Amino acid sequence: MSTYETAETKFINVNGIKYAYRLFGKVEGIPLFLHVHFRGNMDWWDPAFINPLAAERPVLLVDNTGVGRSEGQVPTRFADWAQAIVDVVRAMGITKLDALGFSMGGMVVQRMAIQAPDLIRRLIVAGASPSAGEGIVGGDPKYFVEVASANTFDEGHTALKHTFYSQSDKKQTLAEEWIQRMVNARRDRAPLLEDQGLQNQIATVQRWFSGEYRDEGSYDQLDQIKIPTLVANGSNDLLVPTENSIVLWKRLVNAGAQLHLYADSGHGFLDEYHSQFSRLVNEFLDE
Repeated sequence: MSTYETAETKFINVNGIKYAYRLFGKVEGIPLFLHVHFRGNMDWWDPAFINPLAAERPVLLVDNTGVGRSEGQVPTRFADWAQAIVDVVRAMGITKLDALGFSMGGMVVQRMAIQAPDLIRRLIVAGASPSAGEGIVGGDPKYFVEVASANTFDEGHTALKHTFYSQSDKKQTLAEEWIQRMVNARRDRAPLLEDQGLQNQIATVQRWFSGEYRDEGSYDQLDQIKIPTLVANGSNDLLVPTENSIVLWKRLVNAGAQLHLYADSGHGFLDEYHSQFSRLVNEFLDE
């Protein structure tokens, strides 16, 4: 069985764009697609979180349009990001998919569930928020700026440690252990997104939270999501306030959504609590 560290990078042409992807783990079963965070790509996952998932099911990673090793220009609507992944998945011949989105990826998978209800079986939204609506709050912009302004690998790692984990010495030690797991997992890691692609991602986030494009957001369309959904976050998320995860859960609770918050943790809860969260995800998907 291939793991995150050994998974081969492959390519597929869809709608005139070459996309990079990795499909690994168990050969049989419904694949679990994971969408990464702001500026990230396939090389920015924690193997300690990913590999327990791959031990139980096929895992699919895709660099979205203009990200990592994929070609094209980054769109400025999450609806377009979602459609790109849906088109790639369908081109691969996959007819049923579970989807986990982390941070900005959590916004994408909400749109995937809305735009392709026949494709998505179960949904996991981690450290993310619905689009603009009642109860949605903004975090302190200095944390987003820190991640957005990192120019090197080291600056990017430092920014993630500061914004994903609490500031105590104990938590920052755990953050460094997480970074080292990522650094050592694969050779020739693609860097964080920069230049025009970065600016387009920033514009996408601003559009999502502006309230001016509610028809392409998720808040007003959440009642269309009828599938089992797990919402998770840390108890004190600095980048995407935990309150927004609670709003998302409340908007989906009538459809049977679950909420899980991890104590004394922030945006990077899935890496800090990698064993517990991967186990929860597997249990949720196997119910």
